[in-house]
Amino acid sequence: MDYVADAHAMLWHLFDPRRLGSAARAAFVDADSGGARIFLPAVVMAEMIMVIERGRLPSVTINQLLSMFAAMQSGSNYVLYPLLPEVVITSHMLTAIPDIFDRLIVADARRLAIPLISHDTIISVSLRSFEAVA
Repeated sequence: MDYVADAHAMLWHLFDPRRLGSAARAAFVDADSGGARIFLPAVVMAEMIMVIERGRLPSVTINQLLSMFAAMQSGSNYVLYPLLPEVVITSHMLTAIPDIFDRLIVADARRLAIPLISHDTIISVSLRSFEAVA
């Protein structure tokens, strides 16, 4: 199975897994064991960098995060996914989501037609007709 992960879900998986819900934890465990892939949109990577730079996870350094990205790039379980122009263009239809980063993440999940791992309430509500994993 494939999934798209939002920034907080990915950060929690990497640095504070006890914060994940059971379904999200299971998806990441599946990916770590090679049974699934997690797509990580470029905008999610940018958000993760911003969270670390702002000191919201004080025990994590930017070098640790960049090392994680490098490890993901060299494997096949995590796919670092580019920001595509068609995703930006179609994101305008997601008006129920006020944050542009969240719109782009949802638009990526929809484009790929795979579930989104997110704990964000606004995203979850906007995805009622689309699968989300909390």
